[in-house]
Amino acid sequence: MRVPQQKSLSSHANMTPMIDVVFLLIIFFLVSSHLARQEHRLPVDLPMADSFSPLDPEKRSLTISVDLDSQIYVSGKAIERSKVGQILKKYLLEEGNNASIRIRTDGSVQYQYVEPILREAAKLGIADAAIAVQQGDAL
Repeated sequence: MRVPQQKSLSSHANMTPMIDVVFLLIIFFLVSSHLARQEHRLPVDLPMADSFSPLDPEKRSLTISVDLDSQIYVSGKAIERSKVGQILKKYLLEEGNNASIRIRTDGSVQYQYVEPILREAAKLGIADAAIAVQQGDAL
């Protein structure tokens, strides 16, 4: 008579789900870092300031850039001046009370090109607006 053999339980874990999750995380971080770099791709010589408040890294702000030719870019994409209000309205609907904008402009751009953006944001109720600057030398 044959004695039945006991099957040993496998102590190996199935690694396939963990590998899938790791690949998904890698793809997520690659895509999100690419989108974050698009905002800073526009070469802008920021104005100098002796004092400023550092940006809160936890806060998500809409980045609006104005280059030397007074062309407006929102999140790295060129837009027409007339579209700024529509984009700010859409952003305000998405973010609600947490809506904030950050304006990156070349130091030589006249204020008359930046002021309409600030005015439109204020008209819509976006009170948190910041202008990106470089730290200047204190006198």
